[in-house]
Amino acid sequence: MKQMKSSDRKMWETNIENAASTVAAEYGNAVAKSVFARYGAHGFYDLAPCNYSEVFADLEQIANDN
Repeated sequence: MKQMKSSDRKMWETNIENAASTVAAEYGNAVAKSVFARYGAHGFYDLAPCNYSEVFADLEQIANDN
């Protein structure tokens, strides 16, 4: 599998953490953490790169569901 560029990883980190912050502010930390937990992670730091897009999409869907 191809190695992810550092700039791509940083972009995902920024986008996922911003989306998680939005979800946490609106619905609470437990809801944001539950998205990571579905993918076997506690946060971005232990999230598998193959799940970045799914976690981001899930967080964005929750954040925009109002």
